[in-house]
Amino acid sequence: MTFEDEWSKLRTDAAAGRKSTHMQLNQTDPPGPSLPGTLNLKSSASKKKSAVNALTTDVEPDTKKAGECVDETTEKAEKEFKDWATGSGLTDALKGWHTSVKALQARLSQEKSALSGTNKYFLGNDFQVGSELSTAVPSAQYSDNTPFSSRISDYYR
Repeated sequence: MTFEDEWSKLRTDAAAGRKSTHMQLNQTDPPGPSLPGTLNLKSSASKKKSAVNALTTDVEPDTKKAGECVDETTEKAEKEFKDWATGSGLTDALKGWHTSVKALQARLSQEKSALSGTNKYFLGNDFQVGSELSTAVPSAQYSDNTPFSSRISDYYR
């Protein structure tokens, strides 16, 4: 079937109201362990701590140092060319640089904060779900009156 034939058939079907509007799923992930590059919800507190530590001790200070290094040389050149168009161009470039460095530092700080807070979020969510479940299950079902608790936090230690 040529493209023109197929296109003609699709137009005819659509005009006749026979075109299905339902979604068709052509492929799903295969069952079994996740493949490299696929998403998973695993979390590692030690890896998060090491990432936060790297951000604090290396990445943020190095980013600040790199931002200041450019300032010195560009400001010197800006003063030398102040009466030329090059001077105003350097001024604009320096303003853009400052904006970019500040945005990068803010983003690094946000990432560090998010990594630090993730474990607290998971544990808080776990305790909330556990407390909701303990109120939903009658305690008379347990001989020692132990409320039902989630054991998901055992995996995050």
